[in-house]
Amino acid sequence: MGPRDRSDGHAGQSVRLRPSTRRITLDWGKSAVGERIEDDIGPWVALSERFAAEGEMNLSKLLDAAAYARVRRAGWLHRPLVTKATMAQELDISIDRLVALGADEDLIASLKLGSEKLARQEHRDLLVEESPDVFVCRTCGHIASRWSPAHCPDCGSWPGRFRKFVPVFNADNAEPTNPMSVLALLASNAGDLESLVGDLPDEVCARRPSPNIWSIREHVAHFYDAQETLDNRIDRMLAGDDPDLAVLSIFELASQEELHPAMTADMLAEFLRKRASCVARLEALPLRDLWRTGRHAEFGRITILRQANYMACHEQTHLPDIEQLRPQFAPRGVS
Repeated sequence: MGPRDRSDGHAGQSVRLRPSTRRITLDWGKSAVGERIEDDIGPWVALSERFAAEGEMNLSKLLDAAAYARVRRAGWLHRPLVTKATMAQELDISIDRLVALGADEDLIASLKLGSEKLARQEHRDLLVEESPDVFVCRTCGHIASRWSPAHCPDCGSWPGRFRKFVPVFNADNAEPTNPMSVLALLASNAGDLESLVGDLPDEVCARRPSPNIWSIREHVAHFYDAQETLDNRIDRMLAGDDPDLAVLSIFELASQEELHPAMTADMLAEFLRKRASCVARLEALPLRDLWRTGRHAEFGRITILRQANYMACHEQTHLPDIEQLRPQFAPRGVS
């Protein structure tokens, strides 16, 4: 919606793998025909992120789908080579590769527990205490176990940018949307924005680091405009059945001064008031009403809950930008 500059495993059963099997397994990232899938996926995912940052969400969607399909196709081509007899050894090879890549230590430790279990021929799944849920940063791919960090240690992304991986059979880790989690994120984003901006003078907020990078004020304006859009779409979806929802380039509004209060502090205060009112309103709705729909020319049929979740998750991409701008402009004693 807005521009942004933005491990040593036990071998388990002793099984001799065919030479071709071992070659393909060790060359992680190759398909059965020897192609390196990262040569495709890296550029596709990077381009998808850029499109998303520029508001081109459908181009982002298409490239994400292509990258996911490339991964699943590589797995499908490899699948005949992985049997019940070879899976223990394949797991150990995978663990060795993850160690070499510097993967998360907790992830590796859990995989090793699985390897040891297979070596003992225990026919049970790992317990959740042994293999906690995994969180992956959508921006840079950092892995965290048990919970998403307050800030990604690699790229600085906030918790809303992490995808949670849970044990769901044959559903590709689908994340059922929890309405209370969505509302909590909307509320916490508002609180975090206030913490980042509330103590800054207006002249600091209005300063751009360069001509092509938003000021803090423009980020606040983007939150303000997005909240107005969210309120309007909720109104329309509650008032009518499956109404048409206007397509807006919200990021283009941030620099239009006539659309916003003159002082950033006043704009922030008005945003906070509207956000608190919106969260309270959604909390009070009958549960079924959160799934009332509207039709969007770019996103198709969307629900109130999906729209709220979209806004909440998108805001998490702007908070790190504001956080990075503060040290450049904040007066001494303000960090």
